[in-house]
Amino acid sequence: MSVASSTTAVVTDSTADLPAPIAAASGIRVIPVILVVDGSNYVDDGALSRAAFYERLPTMRRPATTASPPVEAFSSIYRLALDAGARRVVSIHVSGRLSGIVDIARHAAQAFADRVQVVDSGQVSLGLGFQVAAAARAATEEKPVTEILAAAEGVRRRVRTIAMIDDLEYLRRSGRVDWLRSSLSALLRIRLLVELADGVVRRLAQVRTRARAIEALAERARGWGRLERLGVLHSSAMEDAAALASSLAPIATDDPLVVDVTTVIGAHVGPRALGLVGVLADSKSGGDAAPSGRKMRR
Repeated sequence: MSVASSTTAVVTDSTADLPAPIAAASGIRVIPVILVVDGSNYVDDGALSRAAFYERLPTMRRPATTASPPVEAFSSIYRLALDAGARRVVSIHVSGRLSGIVDIARHAAQAFADRVQVVDSGQVSLGLGFQVAAAARAATEEKPVTEILAAAEGVRRRVRTIAMIDDLEYLRRSGRVDWLRSSLSALLRIRLLVELADGVVRRLAQVRTRARAIEALAERARGWGRLERLGVLHSSAMEDAAALASSLAPIATDDPLVVDVTTVIGAHVGPRALGLVGVLADSKSGGDAAPSGRKMRR
């Protein structure tokens, strides 16, 4: 597949959950996050497949954890992009309130003066990925950096991210959600609905059964109104994700993008989780989300 090129390179990390064909076609450079399983480090989406990871997850001796890429990983990508002809780099990453990745990117960017612009997306998964794709589209159209950043910001203002956690123990172990620690006893044996807003995870509702939780997830998405883009996320729950995509397709301009989330997200949310990422329609935007096309799954 040919790779788009422009005078501004767009970089992100693998928590963006952009399918490889979209990233490659848009010229997006992706820095893999590190997954730690039973003391061994794996590059995200590398030797340990998603299917193998979720199969092993319930029986791991120690909880799977994640680690940020080293500074050198960012520096190397920035240098490669600039050496390849880019004049500037826009580097967009997972919420700084959930991960230290954006801080490491900023540290690496210092060596490149004003040639590298680092952005905290305030999001994760396709909440980040749709922003990155918008920036990449503007970059391939050779728009100035200010307009590339505005394209990402336009999606950021309109993106909505919600999820259903099937097993709370993984989220509790992750330490990413402080309020879950003190209220775990009250939340056992339920499914938790959460949203990601302002870079942090917030509780939406507690639902007793999985079927009702999935319907509650869908109803909240329908309340968003017409969507420019819709992403359906899952962690080894393809059948439920496909059903959600089918039922919610009428509210989206393009076919929903169905994504099996990266293992570094799956380590925190556990198996059988589901999520929805919507970009609210904006008649003034002219379509600043990911490229449209047929439904893609991975």
